[in-house]
Amino acid sequence: MTLFRTGVLRRCVGAVKHCSLSTTALRSRVQFEPPYLDASGPEIPEYPQLNVQVKGYDFTVVEHYAKWVHNTALNMGIDVEDSWATPCEKYHIQTFKPKSSTVEADYHLQVYDRTVQLADLPSVEAPLFLEVIQAGLPTGVEISVHSHQPEHSQMRYIPDLELKELQQQLQDLGGPSRK
Repeated sequence: MTLFRTGVLRRCVGAVKHCSLSTTALRSRVQFEPPYLDASGPEIPEYPQLNVQVKGYDFTVVEHYAKWVHNTALNMGIDVEDSWATPCEKYHIQTFKPKSSTVEADYHLQVYDRTVQLADLPSVEAPLFLEVIQAGLPTGVEISVHSHQPEHSQMRYIPDLELKELQQQLQDLGGPSRK
């Protein structure tokens, strides 16, 4: 009985020796790349400059969300060229009683605006970035994304009315004297 077992064992061991569990194939060392392939890959178009404009009525929420958009862009490897705040817009709103000129309610609203300027945003990353910032959009805040125009940079400065008045007086007197 032990011989039978030993014989069966020898046949099994012999079969295992001939049948290996891993196979290796010889790889060809010849590599052929067509000349039309570019090693750097295809050219991905980029948006030149985009402004992400954040508006809302609550200063703290707008400020924190603009900071979050800025940090999200940096974490995704997107170049943030500039960020700025524009002066708040103040609105005075009155509601009237029906069919009268009597004021029912009086509201003073302030709209706060923050802008994050992105540079050279790859077109393949833009949809993902926009979806992420839209998913994190708090209640009462609205965003708009548009290409940068020179007027957008000028909006952030508060005009100096006294300086403009003095310049107008100088023009009325004959302009600046030239030596």
